[in-house]
Amino acid sequence: MAYNNSRNPLRALQKKLGSKILIRLKDGTEYKGSLKEYDNFMNVILSDASEYIKKEETNKFKEIFVRGNNVLFIIPDGE
Repeated sequence: MAYNNSRNPLRALQKKLGSKILIRLKDGTEYKGSLKEYDNFMNVILSDASEYIKKEETNKFKEIFVRGNNVLFIIPDGE
C-alpha cells in the first residue's frame, strides 16, 4: 500500500502555524495556544499557552516546548 502524502499530519500542522491548537499529553494534561513551530518528531512550540489539568486552567506560559513523544493528540482550532 502506497503512502498517501496528502494525509501527512505534518502538512496539517504546517497549515495551522500561527493558529490556536489544543495538545493533549499522554498523562491527560492539555495545552492550548498558538502554534509557533514544530518538527518532524511532532515536538511543538506554543506561544501564549495555557495549561489545563483535569479541565482546570493551572498555568499560563508566554512560550512552551512540548516533546512529541508525550503527545497523545493535537486538535487544530482547539478552542
